Amino acid sequence: MKKITKAVVPAALALSMIASSTALADPQSKPNGPYIENEQNISLSSYMSNEELYQTLQKLEASSNGKMKLEIAGYSNQSPDGYQTEEDKGEPLYVVKFGEADPNKKSVLITTQIHGNEQIGTEAAVDIIQKLSSNSKEVNEMLDKVSIWIMPRINPEGADNQYEGKWYPTRYTHQTWLPENIDLPEGTTAPWYYNSDGSERAQNNNGRVVYGIPGYDQNRDYNPNLDFRVEDQDKDVVEAFLNDRATNNSNFGGFYVTAEARTVTSVFQELQPDVYVDVHHRGFNTVSDEDNRSVPIQLAAVVADPYTDPFTGQQYEVDEDVLKLGKQVNALAAQTLQRGFSHFGAIQKYPDVNLPGTALGAFALNDAAIMLMEIKGQSQTLGQKQAGMLKETVKAPLYDLFNALADESINDVDPAVYDAIPESTNRITDPSTRDTEKDF
Repeated sequence: MKKITKAVVPAALALSMIASSTALADPQSKPNGPYIENEQNISLSSYMSNEELYQTLQKLEASSNGKMKLEIAGYSNQSPDGYQTEEDKGEPLYVVKFGEADPNKKSVLITTQIHGNEQIGTEAAVDIIQKLSSNSKEVNEMLDKVSIWIMPRINPEGADNQYEGKWYPTRYTHQTWLPENIDLPEGTTAPWYYNSDGSERAQNNNGRVVYGIPGYDQNRDYNPNLDFRVEDQDKDVVEAFLNDRATNNSNFGGFYVTAEARTVTSVFQELQPDVYVDVHHRGFNTVSDEDNRSVPIQLAAVVADPYTDPFTGQQYEVDEDVLKLGKQVNALAAQTLQRGFSHFGAIQKYPDVNLPGTALGAFALNDAAIMLMEIKGQSQTLGQKQAGMLKETVKAPLYDLFNALADESINDVDPAVYDAIPESTNRITDPSTRDTEKDF
């Protein structure tokens, strides 16, 4: 695999490399790019490392005059049967709390960077935490009525991954599938979302690199049965389930084999939020054949169908009132970003999916209204380009959501606004989208 080296790509050549999935166009989108070219250095210097993030959160707590509570909810890299030693604990998983778990208040849980190469959500979350830590009258009045908990980086292992001596954020956690640790036969097939060789999209999606640390796509490790623990199940049943491709797939919940998914779920169970928001990154689209604005964000209020637990037979479905609130939350986000005929307002729905093993899917099936926020680009495709604009795309809707929950104006938002958001279409090809791997 080629190392990432610096090269200068003439502008004319760069433009000639850009082609639309529907028709050749110049420019392909508005704004057109910016795209990372092959062999171009990607700068991530503006993004926080784990240590920088932790120091920032600690400083914000210290300056918040007691308004913000910073807690370690758990640690990364836990084997299913527990930590072998204290030294086996990985990175801390922080939860920032503004307000207590109070059934008399509305509540929101926000998670970011479930995939380590999706960094802007974390940067936006820190900005939000800083604002909520302030002593403004508006913030104080809002927090009297709404509790907001934020987990600003729930995949610290992937976020700080190194490759060939360089910072190379990856989608996956770091953990090895060891079935014998949970009394399964040594050859038992791993959950389908296990990345056995430690591989990741190369820069510009130009193939893959193998960084050599196995792990999981954490956002497939959740389960509508929030108390599911793979080590507590009938071992023969689990072995048969995992060894069968008809069941070991995305149509079923995950196995909670990662400490990260278990920890996030424990926070969810503690807060029991009215609204759960998960911030992701994805590829590139234009709005339509007629509207070539580059889509900065896709939204979703639904990511899971009714579900029957194959181990217990328990049935789960999204409550009608919960779905209505989810549509209102996403509709409000769409309305917030309508700023004339601008890049901000070029919004689409995320493609229709049924993923009960995602955090959003599992939590929606447990009575939380959800908002999936999928902003464009990833570490390997945008670096830190457009970070300021994309952070605003995340922050502005969340500020409006907090206030709308506080003053109950969220109840006045028409769910039909969400239904009318254009469907995902016109996924565009460019130097940074060379494969079809799903984002969410």
